[in-house]
Amino acid sequence: MLLGRSKCCCDPLAIVLIWGISYNGKLMSPAKRVFLILALTAMWSPSFLFIKLVVDELQPFSIVTLRVSIATLILGGILAFKKQALPKDPWFWFHSAIMALFASVMPFVLFCYAEQTIESALAAILNGCSPMFTAILAHLFIPSDRLKPQKVVGIGLGAGGLTALFAPNIAQGLSGSTLGIMAGAAAAFCYAVSHVYAKKYVTGQPPFVSPTAQLLCSSLMMLPFMFMFEDPSQIANLSLTAWGGIMGLCLLGTVTAFIIYYKLLEHCGPTAISMVACFFPVGGMLLGFAFLGETLSWAALGASSLILLGLMIVNELIPLFPTPAQEKA
Repeated sequence: MLLGRSKCCCDPLAIVLIWGISYNGKLMSPAKRVFLILALTAMWSPSFLFIKLVVDELQPFSIVTLRVSIATLILGGILAFKKQALPKDPWFWFHSAIMALFASVMPFVLFCYAEQTIESALAAILNGCSPMFTAILAHLFIPSDRLKPQKVVGIGLGAGGLTALFAPNIAQGLSGSTLGIMAGAAAAFCYAVSHVYAKKYVTGQPPFVSPTAQLLCSSLMMLPFMFMFEDPSQIANLSLTAWGGIMGLCLLGTVTAFIIYYKLLEHCGPTAISMVACFFPVGGMLLGFAFLGETLSWAALGASSLILLGLMIVNELIPLFPTPAQEKA
């Protein structure tokens, strides 16, 4: 064991690290899957707040490059501490590069373009299409994640909850160009491809190996964008507040989130994991209520409950239909 429980049992990050290191391949219960998906949401949702801390001082490509590069160094340091090397297999690096492209680089660029011409609420709704795209792709390419009535109901409830959450924005009219909407939908499709591709080609590696490789590839892909389109010298003048935002993005939204994500991949299908996309606005809403004094309405809570119900149904925590084994019995 890398870290002793007696020294870090109260540190959430350390607990997740221990959990990842001590992975033993045992079957994960539906309740634990739901808990980890909610934990993944909790790690990714504050990203919007962390970005606000740094966006006035640093441009987007530089923020992402710093985020993935520092996270790569942290995970690489863990691998070095464990005296574990990254694989030399060319196919492993090919798959890691594909993951970096579809999970990081392309969605980021597409959403950056989309949000120049569409509202953030519409972008969130388009991002919420990811579970539907993932379910279709998983049905075609992942035999263990076929599209069944249970998942259709769960995804439908999640989509309905997401739409209800943004009902006030929809009622006022959401504006956006056709190209912007297409870019947002394409970004959501990229995330769906990454979920299915990861399940099919990237699982089975020791803990920390796959996320480290993916982030390393992401760093190498993002560096040219930073140097070509932005001024990296701004990094030297960042305030402590901005560095706090960068480290929050690294430690929570990248390092810890990737550890949880790849652990989930070993135990459940991509469709279940993709339901995280529906929860991002919920997480942002709760954080805004807790830290920014924003209003929390009963309608928003009801919509959030609907999304949670959909997540539980997709993960079979609430079985609606009998399984093949139950039908035979």
